[in-house]
Amino acid sequence: MELDVCIKGRRSVRAYTDEPVSKAQIETVLESGTWAPTGMHREPWKFIVIEDKKLIKYVSDETKLLVQQMMPPLAKQFTTEADIVCYNAPTLILVCTEKDPQWENINLLDSVLAAQNMFLKAYELGLGTCYMGFVNFLSHKPDALKKIGVPENCTMAVPFILGHPKTKQGSGKRSKPNILKWIK
Repeated sequence: MELDVCIKGRRSVRAYTDEPVSKAQIETVLESGTWAPTGMHREPWKFIVIEDKKLIKYVSDETKLLVQQMMPPLAKQFTTEADIVCYNAPTLILVCTEKDPQWENINLLDSVLAAQNMFLKAYELGLGTCYMGFVNFLSHKPDALKKIGVPENCTMAVPFILGHPKTKQGSGKRSKPNILKWIK
């Protein structure tokens, strides 16, 4: 698959089949993340793979409670029993990085770059992904982080779900680049 096809075809997927993602596919997706650009070749990313449905439901439920508390305008949307956080995906991947105040911003950016590689590789493999930004609210609950395997010396940078999409990913549209200045 050509790179442009991956870049322009990948979309956030919020509906998955029950089919599990194979270990080989997960490993392939993770490995693609390790090829991302990294400041000073530090490779700060670490990965947690969660396939346990009960633990993924726990992440979703705890996230909904935190959103209700921390973002009152969205509280009503997050009172539903439906899994509107992890969308019943079979796999949740947490891209984590070691806590290091001097490298905090660079480690975060490196982790985001790794995640983007993983999103594109997943799409190439026929899988779907979706960044789960609200899951980062769990950073306010050390007990929850411990339960999902995030060590105390690490921070969760990019949580995302992975699975087999129920439907074909549609095409999207983007605006032309918004160039503030072009200096020659």
